[in-house]
Amino acid sequence: MTSLIHLDLSEIISNPLRSGIQRVVREAIRHWPGPAQLQPCYVDPGGKLLSLPSATLDTLCETADTGTAEAREVDRRKLKTLVAAGKPVRYFDIKQLLNLELFYNAARADTYLQLAASGIRVSWYLYDFLPFLRPDLFPPGTTRHCMHFLRALRSASHFAFLSEQTRDDYAMRVARTKSTMSLGPVISPGADGLGLERQSFFSSRRDFVALGTIEPRKNTIAALEAFELLWQKGCDVRLVVAGRLSSDAANVLAFFRKYESDPHLVVLEEPADEQVRDLLRGARALVMPSEAEGFGLPPYEAVHVGIPAIASKNLPSTAQISEGVLSLRIPMKPAMHSDFIPATHS
Repeated sequence: MTSLIHLDLSEIISNPLRSGIQRVVREAIRHWPGPAQLQPCYVDPGGKLLSLPSATLDTLCETADTGTAEAREVDRRKLKTLVAAGKPVRYFDIKQLLNLELFYNAARADTYLQLAASGIRVSWYLYDFLPFLRPDLFPPGTTRHCMHFLRALRSASHFAFLSEQTRDDYAMRVARTKSTMSLGPVISPGADGLGLERQSFFSSRRDFVALGTIEPRKNTIAALEAFELLWQKGCDVRLVVAGRLSSDAANVLAFFRKYESDPHLVVLEEPADEQVRDLLRGARALVMPSEAEGFGLPPYEAVHVGIPAIASKNLPSTAQISEGVLSLRIPMKPAMHSDFIPATHS
């Protein structure tokens, strides 16, 4: 009988986005290599672990874009029905719990620690530690609300990491070990998640596209101010900013209001994947001025399909881009390494 790996989907069920970490979770489910099967589960607000119907995975693997609030609400209702059909999990029925999410929930942290104390193998995929290591990039008090993440992390016995930087940060500044050799593999994301065909550069293209959440650490204001200088000099280029808006980015929101009727600036909040693909088909270049990322996927994906990217050289993703060409070491559909997710049978 093929063994089961219980996959905790609590965050994406509560907030079924298709960007960032939620996109990684969906792609991991879609391309799961087996032979161990995934058993979807959910930690309810009281900390009870529920086993969910297998249809949960099918719902999360649907290919239709859910870029609108209405579409996400449809997903949320479907997933809520599946959670209602969930059944409590007996700890002695679990061999391994896998977490691919980022969360700051106290009840969920308690559940993880109880699972580990019961002898269950808990495996985590770690994205970054930016709220703890770069608190200057987040609103005051953010770190105080994130401590349950570090507390829950104590339950894990096996790790995989989004980037070499994340593994180094964990080793040197969280676990404070002297070596990263025994920590677990780095499993970088593939560059083809958007499903965009190969592009060709045309100098006639006038659009520059900035993708990603609009929040202080993304440094969107730097791109806005740079393009403002170009506009003032008469340069007829358009900046398209597309992503989820955060109320913390007050200076960016003020800039948007200043240019709300100017055709040189277009703001699209939470566009669907097909809309993003259309934007990139007309882009002269992608722009990502973020100061810190666990990886930094947009420039990585852009260069993969032949679109120039303007990004900080300090991002982990740009370390895998050499002179505008993606390294051949980049996996398009990364497999789960055996020392993180063992391919075992029972």
